[in-house]
Amino acid sequence: MSNLEKIVLTTEAEFDALAVSWRALENQVSNLLPFQTYDWNRIWWKIFSDSSLFHKDELAICALRDGEQLLAVMPLTNTHVGLHSLFVYRYVRPFGADPNLTEIRIPLALPGHTKTILQLWEDLAKQETFGLTEFQVIHTKAQVDHFLANNAAVFPLEERAIPNYILHLDSDWPNFKAGLKRNIKESLRHCYNSLTRDGLQARLQVLQGVAARERLEDFFALHAARAAATDTIEHPDYFATPQHRDFLRALLETGFIDKTRLFCLELDGKIVAMRLAFDMGDELYLYYSGYDMAYARYSVMTTLVAEIIQWAIQQKHKRINLSVGDDVSKTRWGPALTEYVEYQCVKNNSWRRNLGSAMLKMRKLRRNWAGQKSAQ
Repeated sequence: MSNLEKIVLTTEAEFDALAVSWRALENQVSNLLPFQTYDWNRIWWKIFSDSSLFHKDELAICALRDGEQLLAVMPLTNTHVGLHSLFVYRYVRPFGADPNLTEIRIPLALPGHTKTILQLWEDLAKQETFGLTEFQVIHTKAQVDHFLANNAAVFPLEERAIPNYILHLDSDWPNFKAGLKRNIKESLRHCYNSLTRDGLQARLQVLQGVAARERLEDFFALHAARAAATDTIEHPDYFATPQHRDFLRALLETGFIDKTRLFCLELDGKIVAMRLAFDMGDELYLYYSGYDMAYARYSVMTTLVAEIIQWAIQQKHKRINLSVGDDVSKTRWGPALTEYVEYQCVKNNSWRRNLGSAMLKMRKLRRNWAGQKSAQ
C-alpha cells in the first residue's frame, strides 16, 4: 500500500542524510541533468548560501517519499530580508541563484511525480502569514502552466523563457552529417580545409576525472580569453569571480568528478580550445568553453563541437545537450527544443499582487539604470 509523504527539510544534517536516497533516485531517472544531482546541490549550498543580520538563506528541501524510497526532491532556498520573524520580504526559489552556473533548476522526480512535488509551492504559499514572499517556479512550460492553472494560491507576475537545445545523434557520423543543414556543412568544410591549407593537424584530447580537474586553470584562462574578445559576439567570463571558480573546484572534489569531461582541441600539439562537459549516461551535457583568440580565424570552437559529436557517437550517447540560450552556435546544428520557463509568483491576494508587481518594476528600472551606467 502506497504511503506518500510530502516533507520539507530545513537542516544541513537532514540534507546530508539524503545523500544515499538522492543518488539512488538519480540512477532511476532518465534525462538526468548535472544540476539535479546531490553533489551539485550540496556543493552549491556550501559555496553560495549566505547569512547576515538582515539577510538569511535557509534550507527548504522539498521531498516526496513512499516509505523509505525517495520519489522526488526539489531543493529550495528560503531567503529572508529583514529580521527573521518580522521579515519584510522573502524569496523562495530553487537552488542555483548564481550568474548562470546552474543553468536548469528543476526538481528531480520519478515519472508521474513531478506534478506532486510542484504542488508544494502552493503549500508554501498557503503557509505565508506576514510580509511579501516571492516564489520562483521553474520547469517545462507544460508542467508549470498546468501547475498554475490548478493551484489558485499562487499568482504569476512575470514569465521568462529558458530555451534548451537537445541534439539527437545517429548511429554514425556520416549519417548524422548528411542530415545537417547546408550552412553548417559548409562551415565544417571551411574549418577542416583551413587547417589543412595552413599545415595544421587537429586532434581531440578527452580528459576525465583527475586529469580534467588538473587542467581547470587552463580552462579558466581560455574561457577568460574568449570573454575578453571585443571583435566578436560578447560572452561574459562566468568564472571571473573567485567564488565561481571555487564552486567548480569543490564540485570536482566530489564523486561528480566521474561525470566530468574536459574536451581539448589540439593543433600540432598545442591546446587552442576547451569545452567542459558532463557525461550523464545517455546524454552528454556541454557546459562552458574557451579558446585562444589567435586561432579564431580557424573557427576552432565549431571544429571542437564537431569532434565532440563524433566522440559522443562512438561512445554510444543518444543525445548531446547543447545547454540553454537561443543562439546560432546551438540552433545551426538542427537540435530539438525543450522549453523551460521561470515564473515569478506571489501568494494570490490583492495587496501581494500589487506590491509584487511594483517591486518587479523597481528591479527592472534599477537593472536598466545600472546597464546604462556601465555602458557609459
